[in-house]
Amino acid sequence: MPNRKMIALRTLELSYHPLLEQVIKDDYYPLTKQTQLSCLSDQEISRLLEQMTLSVVPHPNKTAQYYLLSPAADFFFIQQHPHASTLQVQLLIYPFEDAESIIQTLSFIAPSLHHGLQTKALHNLSKRHQLAKQYLKSMPSKRKLAVIANTSPSAIRH
Repeated sequence: MPNRKMIALRTLELSYHPLLEQVIKDDYYPLTKQTQLSCLSDQEISRLLEQMTLSVVPHPNKTAQYYLLSPAADFFFIQQHPHASTLQVQLLIYPFEDAESIIQTLSFIAPSLHHGLQTKALHNLSKRHQLAKQYLKSMPSKRKLAVIANTSPSAIRH
């Protein structure tokens, strides 16, 4: 059973597990633009980080360092926001010997499941946006959502 721990981002020493590093070395992520990050408020950054849990194992030789067990492009992107350094993130700390099975599940099974459930993400976002107009007092504009998604507002349609 893993242990949960909250840790301040300013003190977190994190790197990819060497096995994971080899598995993801050819992963492709589009370059992010500063406008994607700067349009997020401090409150939005806080809420996004509150929802994240990073799966890690302790570094075998350094007590304050952890090896990350799954790709975390979203975390590293959000971590660049100036407000993020004042926040904490939740770690799920596994025994070192469980690393390979955790990497397998989080690097292959989870993305396969996620892709199958999110094939129409922008379509769903558009429908949510339209319906939310009836129920929410304020919500992000399609323009803001498009900037964050690194797409055009017209791509967020149904």
